[in-house]
Order: sequence, then structure tokens, then C-alpha cells
Amino acid sequence: MPTRKQSELKARLQQKEREIFSIQRIGQALSSTLHLDDLLGVIMKEITHLMDADRSTLYLVDRRKNEIWSKIALKAEVKEIRQRIGVGISGYVAASGEKINIPDAYKDSRFDPSTDKRTGYRTRSILCLPVWEPTTNQQKREILGVIQVLNKREGHFTTEDEGILEAVASEVAIAISNARLYEQLEQKLKEIDLLYELEQQLSSIYNLSDLLQNFLHGLMKHLGCNASALIFPENNQPRLLWVEKERGSVQPEISSTQLEFLETLSPDGPECDPKAVLKSINELLGSHFSFLKIIPLPSGQEKYRQALILVQWPATDNVNSDIENSQILDIIGQKIIRAIELFSLRVQLFRQERLSAVGQMMGTIVHDLRSPINSINGFLELMTEPDATPEERHEYAQIMRTEIQSIMNMITEILDFSKGKTSILPRKTSATDVLKRFQPQIEQLFRNSGISLKIENKSKKLLYADVEKLTRVFYNISKNAKEALKNSGNFQFTVYDTDSEVVFELKDDGPGIPDEIRGRLFDSFVTSGKESGTGLGLAIVKKIVEEHHGHIELSTAKGQGTTFFIKLPELKKEE
Repeated sequence: MPTRKQSELKARLQQKEREIFSIQRIGQALSSTLHLDDLLGVIMKEITHLMDADRSTLYLVDRRKNEIWSKIALKAEVKEIRQRIGVGISGYVAASGEKINIPDAYKDSRFDPSTDKRTGYRTRSILCLPVWEPTTNQQKREILGVIQVLNKREGHFTTEDEGILEAVASEVAIAISNARLYEQLEQKLKEIDLLYELEQQLSSIYNLSDLLQNFLHGLMKHLGCNASALIFPENNQPRLLWVEKERGSVQPEISSTQLEFLETLSPDGPECDPKAVLKSINELLGSHFSFLKIIPLPSGQEKYRQALILVQWPATDNVNSDIENSQILDIIGQKIIRAIELFSLRVQLFRQERLSAVGQMMGTIVHDLRSPINSINGFLELMTEPDATPEERHEYAQIMRTEIQSIMNMITEILDFSKGKTSILPRKTSATDVLKRFQPQIEQLFRNSGISLKIENKSKKLLYADVEKLTRVFYNISKNAKEALKNSGNFQFTVYDTDSEVVFELKDDGPGIPDEIRGRLFDSFVTSGKESGTGLGLAIVKKIVEEHHGHIELSTAKGQGTTFFIKLPELKKEE
């Protein structure tokens, strides 16, 4: 039969075992998760068990709002408790940093019974102590929170309970600090992800409204807000974009004229009070946006010098979200500024490129028209010579008529090329017919040039082709060869057959095509080594050959000349 002392020792041993087990469980909880809400729920449950209490609450301190608040209140109807620092027992501990052990709460003047009245709960004994920031500098450490334990099941809280809870509080402080650091890291990673997503969109979406609409969707996804909107200048007029969580993109029935009051606002002016502006916008839109971010725009905006981000938060009292959300809105704001700048630069660049393209096209037309016009002018002078015979004048007139027709054909081709039209008029013909039409032009081109010209026709097959357009192809290539040869060298034009094609081979022994333009040779406006050419000639060549269902190949090497192969399908007998 155990003695009374043995029974007391056994009971104390069992109590110590329970305490050690609870402390072990708290230690396991501290190392199991870095998410603060999950962590605190487990810890407060174990503290309640360890203290043999009715319930426990951990209040976190918010210095910015001068409040303590808790999401954890075990066995209570109140899921979230808020109170001012200095009010009530826990508020007093948060303000003073003192430890308080009260055997009878209603006999202490610092106790606030309002929560008991609201919930029907009866508070008896209280043990409340601060959770200090874990730091080696005891002079500058701050209170992170307050642990409050209520109603010891038997008697009241002892000095031993105080010591145990202080030891646990130091571990809780480390857990809170680590959890907050983890949350900050998570937030930064989310910001990096958001920045990456926004940068990807900046480089891939060229429509400003679509880009900013995507920004709003990203903002809502990141912040979890119910609605977001953006008012920004587009074409020197205010534009409203609006996105809602449930309905997606919204098109409000509101005109830019109704938003023109924004023109009077200056981002740093006294009339630009965010609360007043937000109120005016909500009244105008019939909306319930709860936050306004004003973004000063870069210089260069004529009338509207700011963009406005509007946000409607969900119904939550998460006091920690304000700072984080403000930082995200700053990031979004900077990206909006960059998007507007990029859009403005792209518009300017597009205008410059369009003007440059027009100039290049005009240069090409002038360059291509110069030769036939010079020819017409020369023969016109010959016609006026007193000793010119009627037969010679007739011949000159025929040549001039041909050159004028050539000019008209070139103008038509350039216009068709610029509009992307297919303009060939093919008919049944042969390589002999093509050469008959082209030979006078190529002989005239190389006459008195110092370049040796050789023409050879080995083809026996028929073609379905536009002879005038093919003549244009051969003339462009031959003219380029003449300019490359610089009045010395050899040019050879050979036509021959393969199994299913007629091949026109145009070969020179000039310097070859430079490496830097070889891969872009048939693009528009690519040229090299010409005084006035712009490179549209070979682009026209490629287009005409493709319209004939043929293809063009190139062989060139530095110092070894260039050969073009124009390969056109033969006309089958049944065709």
C-alpha cells in the first residue's frame, strides 16, 4: 500500500511526464511547418494541454496599427480577436512587457470583461506573458506577441507554470520569426514570378490595351482581390480597363469625356487627394473600389500625367496585407509606366520605318526608271538629228515605245508587289520565245560595257509562262551582274532542260555576293555595293518565279562569281 507521500510523488512524476510530452510535441510542431497559421494552431493546443488550462490564445503585435490581434482562440466562438495595445490584460502586457498571473480576473482592474459578455464565457484565472523578439540585444528587442492562458482546471497558475510557459514562449518567438522570414521569402518569390510574367508579356504583346488588361488579371491573381481597374491615357484620351473576379473583363458604359476631370489632376498637386479622387471615381462608375494607387507617368504626356490603379479588396481584416499589396502595386505601376513608354516608342518606330519604307520604295522606282528614261532621252536626241533617215527615226520610235512600255510594266509590278497581288498572265511558250524577247534587252544592257556576253539555248521543252515577267526576272539579275562586274569580266546566259524542268542559268565571274547579305538576298530592300539600288529587284524576281510555280537557287563564293538558277516546270504534252 503506497504511502501518501509516494502517491504525491507519483502524481508529480506523471505531471512532469505530461509536461515533457507536451514540450516534445511543441518542439515537433515548431519543426514541422513554417506556415504561421498552421504552426500557431498546433502550439496553442499543446500549450493549453501543458498548462492544464481551459484555453490559450496567442496575440500578435501590429505596431503600425497599435493593435494586438489573434486568429487562434481555442474553444471559443470568436474566431478573430482584436484590441488596442494597452487595453485589457493582454493589451497591458503588450504595452508593458510585464508577466501577469491573476488568480481571479474579475478582481483585477485591468481585466476587460467585454469579451466574456459577448461570448458567454467566464474567465477565472489568467496567466499572460510577452513573447520577446529573439535577439542578443536585450535593449532593443521588441515584443512580437502575447501568450494568454485562461482558467487553470484546478486552482490557479503557479510559479512553476510561469517558468514552463516562459520557456515555451522563447521557442514560440523563434518560430514566429522564422515563419515571418519564410513568408517574406515566399512573397519575394511571388514578386519575382510576377515580374517575370510581366516582362514576358511586355516583350510579346504589342497592343497596349491587351497588355494592360493582362496586367490587371495578373494583379488580381497575385493579390486575390475581387476587382481591379486601370485608368490610363491612350491617344491622349483617358481609357478605362476593368476586371472582376466573377465576370472577367468588364466594359462599363462610360465615355472618355466623363473621365476628363483627371486632366486637372497633378500627381504631386494639393488637389490630388487619393481618398477624394477614389470617392469621385466610385460615384462616377457606381463601383466600390477600396484602394487607389496614383502612378506618375513619364514626361511627354501632353494632358494626362498619371495613371490610376483601382483595387477592391475581399472582405478580410488581414492587417499584414496592406504593406505587401502596396509593394505589388508599386511593381505593377512601374510596369505600366514601362508599357506606356514602350508603346509610345513602338508607335514612333513604326512611323519612322513606314516613312523609311516609302523613301526606299521611291528610291527603287527612281533607280529602276532611270535606265529606260535615259534610253528614251538618247533616242529622242537621235531622232532630232538633221541627218537621221526616216527609217532610223522609225527604228528609234519603236525602241522608245518599247522602253515606255517597260516603264509602265515596272510601275505595275512594283505596285502589285507592294499590295501582294499575283499579276502574271501565263501562256504556252518556249525558251526560244523567251530569249527572242529578252536578247535585245540584254545585248543593249552589256553593249560597250567591256563585259563578254555569251547566250546559249539548249532547251527543247515548252513552258507555261508570262514572257514579259520572265524578261523582267532575267533583266534584274543581269543588271545586278553588270554592276558587280564593273565593266570587265564574263556573263553567260544558258538555258537547258532537266527531267521535268526548264533551267535558266545566269552566271558571272565577279566578286561573289557578300556573306552578310547572302541569307537575306531575296528580302525587300537588301542591297550591297550599289550607289542607288535598294534591293527590291531580287524580291520581285523571287515573287515572279514563285508565281510561275518555280524556284530560284543561288551558287556563289568570294572571288569566284555568282550563278542564279531559275527552274520552271515544263509544260506537259497533255496540258
